[in-house]
Amino acid sequence: MTAVALPLSILEEDVLHFLGYPGGRRPASRIALLVDQAVKEARALAKGRGAFRRLPVSEASEIGLAHERADGLVIGLVTVGEGLERRVTELLGEGLDSLALLLDAAGSAAAEEAARRLSARMVGAKTAATADVSCRISPGYGRWPLAAQAALFARLPHEDLGVSLSSSMMMTPRKSISFALWIGAREIPGSGLSGCDRCGLSTCRYRRTDPAEPEAGPPPSRRRALR
Repeated sequence: MTAVALPLSILEEDVLHFLGYPGGRRPASRIALLVDQAVKEARALAKGRGAFRRLPVSEASEIGLAHERADGLVIGLVTVGEGLERRVTELLGEGLDSLALLLDAAGSAAAEEAARRLSARMVGAKTAATADVSCRISPGYGRWPLAAQAALFARLPHEDLGVSLSSSMMMTPRKSISFALWIGAREIPGSGLSGCDRCGLSTCRYRRTDPAEPEAGPPPSRRRALR
């Protein structure tokens, strides 16, 4: 259980997704130039790292999860480091709010990519091809209480990753993700290393647009910030 480097691509389409743009929709040219700048900065600043640990299914309750019919349970933690967040703070201090917002979205895309890459390592190509793998789940979502963060951190080398946990269970750096995966899940809805494409949470602001749904621009709060 050692920390590993996670090379990141940080694709523009993923950044636009976190800004609320439907697939294939691009922003106006002025914003597109800022997005390109933010992506380039993010690629230079984000340092993806992660660690994971396999647990017996019997330990599920010890980390706040309901016991499921599965063959295995794996927990993980990823981060993209603090350099990107420091740069966002600098940009805000310089009054460059739009670029700061875009760089923050790029940081979210980077953290998500890091989680996908670590998830692939956690289950392995052989396991993924022969067993059902649940969608990633994180403390604070659904019925998994946020307080479970403490139990995860006690079982993962968070200090080696440079990630700390506050008394309110929030992680620093913010662009970090803690999560779990069920292996060989029998009755858990949804499967795959990332749940966005099949998630049923219709109120999520980052929900990927269903082909049958009308396209929409970014959420109003994001559009105002980019003016």
